[in-house]
Amino acid sequence: MTFRKTLLFGAALCLVATAFAQGNRGTAEVTIKGKKISIDYGRPSLKGRDVFSMIPPGMVWRLGMNQATQISTDGDLMVAGTEVKAGKYTLWAKKTGADSWVLAFHPKTGVWGEPSLKEGFIAELPLKTEKATDSTEQLTIALAEAKGKAWIKIQWGKDLLSGSFDVK
Repeated sequence: MTFRKTLLFGAALCLVATAFAQGNRGTAEVTIKGKKISIDYGRPSLKGRDVFSMIPPGMVWRLGMNQATQISTDGDLMVAGTEVKAGKYTLWAKKTGADSWVLAFHPKTGVWGEPSLKEGFIAELPLKTEKATDSTEQLTIALAEAKGKAWIKIQWGKDLLSGSFDVK
């Protein structure tokens, strides 16, 4: 293969890999009180597993796949009574009991793969756990506004975690 063909082949492989990686990423956005909040996350597939029941209490999960889930906010947030300043943070799901979870905010960004962060969280939002009527194969995170608050919903399979926080 000539150098030019090798170069073109390499470039084509990079484009395919980038398109594939982006296909496994999701974004959730909402604007509340003029402040934009967005979440970028990896979307793993269940592939027949019951992942939420497999996670033992005490485990911290980077909430997604590959690069840790990241939240960006233009405004300050109040998360379970704790102020989270405008900026970028990673989000982590902590299983605190058999059926209880918290969404933990961490100031370290750019975290990739393992190991999960275990300390240094600046705020933790208790999440309500329930079963959804429908099922999602890929992890899905949604943001919405209700009564001036931001609502987050995290669904994988029929497992649904949800909670709300204030936007200043």
